[in-house]
Amino acid sequence: MGTDISPEAVARASRAIYSDLEVGRGLNPALLSRHFTKREDGWQIRDEIRAMASFRTTNLLRDIGYLGQFDIVFCRNVAIYFSESDKTDLFRRMRKIMAPDGYLIVGSTESIAALPCGFEPKKYLRSVFYQPTSS
Repeated sequence: MGTDISPEAVARASRAIYSDLEVGRGLNPALLSRHFTKREDGWQIRDEIRAMASFRTTNLLRDIGYLGQFDIVFCRNVAIYFSESDKTDLFRRMRKIMAPDGYLIVGSTESIAALPCGFEPKKYLRSVFYQPTSS
């Protein structure tokens, strides 16, 4: 499931059409031809893959419990726009929808380690991710 506050961003994600530049960043030709279809306006992810994802307009400053429970959440380059108290509230709400052994991935310029929100940082290679605390 993907969310955004912008209906336009949700519509674009649902269409799953990407430019040559976008698909050219790290996607090898074999994977491109296997998972995408060439269109006049770009490359579209094949329908059988698109059917595995859903998108909805969501305001992360409000309750998100209705979204369900998640094993992994990517919240990249979102919290950088929030105040410290809104970040704390956001990640506390995210903690409630995470599986006990779930993973939270934030943007590389973001850190929630100092926020009292129920996550602890973990390292893997050169990356940092967060897991819910056991308490």
